[in-house]
Amino acid sequence: MNYFIRQKIFGLLVILSLASVGAAQSDSAATAQPDTLKKLTQNEARLLLMKSAVVPGWGERSLNYVRRSYGFNAAEIALWVTYWAFEWYGQSVAANMKAYAVTHAGIDPAGKDVYYFTDIGNYANIYEYNEQKLRNRSVNLLYPLTGQYYWAWDSEASRKSFDKIRIKSATALQYATFAVGGLVANRIVSMLDIIILTRNRLEKPAFDLESTCRPSDNGLAFSLSLIF
Repeated sequence: MNYFIRQKIFGLLVILSLASVGAAQSDSAATAQPDTLKKLTQNEARLLLMKSAVVPGWGERSLNYVRRSYGFNAAEIALWVTYWAFEWYGQSVAANMKAYAVTHAGIDPAGKDVYYFTDIGNYANIYEYNEQKLRNRSVNLLYPLTGQYYWAWDSEASRKSFDKIRIKSATALQYATFAVGGLVANRIVSMLDIIILTRNRLEKPAFDLESTCRPSDNGLAFSLSLIF
């Protein structure tokens, strides 16, 4: 996929994670009114934040903002579906990629990382790769000439076909990470929403802490006062 399509998909994931805020505006006063009369303790407010961190919208539902919670729930479901779809597709294509390289390049795929598959997609064989690294004085990047790392493509067309499959797999897995970012953003937005909903409903703390700073003979004197 080209850059424009990637940007569209990323934007869609962000919209899904933030759309829940707009859904909140239609909450009726009748729904929220009974709960707005109740003051919240600091511990109750923290519990609401924890709920929204675990399941976005849970904290809102606990405050009787049901429609608000539906927006966060819908975004959560959509983002999880997006993540699993791209993850499954990316891993499936990766399995086909490895099988293709075994058949056409004679590789041993066991224990290989993404850098190895990137390298075999860019060079016809291990000798060509090592020669290029020696020219660049990148001795630390050389592969040992053993069966474990050996590859040699049967044709240039096979190498190019493999590289297209590799890019397709990497792109899908990258989109899966975008969905994970959306899941994190959905939780952050839900927690911020809880802060907004509860900021004027917190009970006054049982104590207050005041600090004072005044000049003294030795410089400055700093003191703390605990007021019950």
